[in-house]
Amino acid sequence: MLKKNAETEKRASEILEVIMSYARLDFSVKIQISDNGDVLEAIASGVNMLGEELKNSSVTVKEKDHLLREIHHRVKNNMQIISSLLNLQSEHIKDERFLSMIKDSRNRINAMAFIHEMLYSTADFKFTNFNAYVQKLARSLISSYSESDTSIQFNIQIDKSLRFDVDKMIPLGLILNEAVTNSLKYAFNAKSVTRVINISLETDESGKYQLFIGDNGVGLPKKFEMKKDANLGMQLIFLLSEQIDGKIKLLKSKGTVYQLTFS
Repeated sequence: MLKKNAETEKRASEILEVIMSYARLDFSVKIQISDNGDVLEAIASGVNMLGEELKNSSVTVKEKDHLLREIHHRVKNNMQIISSLLNLQSEHIKDERFLSMIKDSRNRINAMAFIHEMLYSTADFKFTNFNAYVQKLARSLISSYSESDTSIQFNIQIDKSLRFDVDKMIPLGLILNEAVTNSLKYAFNAKSVTRVINISLETDESGKYQLFIGDNGVGLPKKFEMKKDANLGMQLIFLLSEQIDGKIKLLKSKGTVYQLTFS
């Protein structure tokens, strides 16, 4: 009887050790099954089956990572295809106003495509480096709107380690796109000697972020009324800020400056 109890205790200990290995995510350990056919052997068989299931699940996680990478890659590719189609369509259009609308739409698509492009190159597929994104977007927009104007300078002051998740990045990317687009299209005239677009990110005393996007251009008209005179891009800026529970306001200064405060 004592021998039987000792054998049972040893067997239970062996099973427990294997379960603990699984808890450490080591699914390579297996229990040798005997011909006893008792309850402990049935449990041992069940533990081995559990190990196989967990091992397969860990493979599935890796497959999921690969799938997420592939999804972001395909989203980016599809957006770029749409952008290219818009570009081709614009070659057959003579109406300047319609051409401008197509260009604006194409750049909005690119602003989102850049986010997915940067996401599938990350390890976690969740966060985008904000500084790198702003740099990339700025180069794209200045190429789109100011091909022949090399005098426009970007002054970007953003912590190079700062990252935001995709839910935050999509609205932020579009807000940046609209604000910078407005500066490139309307801020400067023939008399503008220095042409600078400033983008900076700070934190206030409460820990909230404050994103400033501005230029040193001609500024808004003196009688400008937001509800009456705002263009589509400016309306989008205010709508998108609500998506991240942010507050945006226009600052009175030389040029046009947006201040977006968000958590």
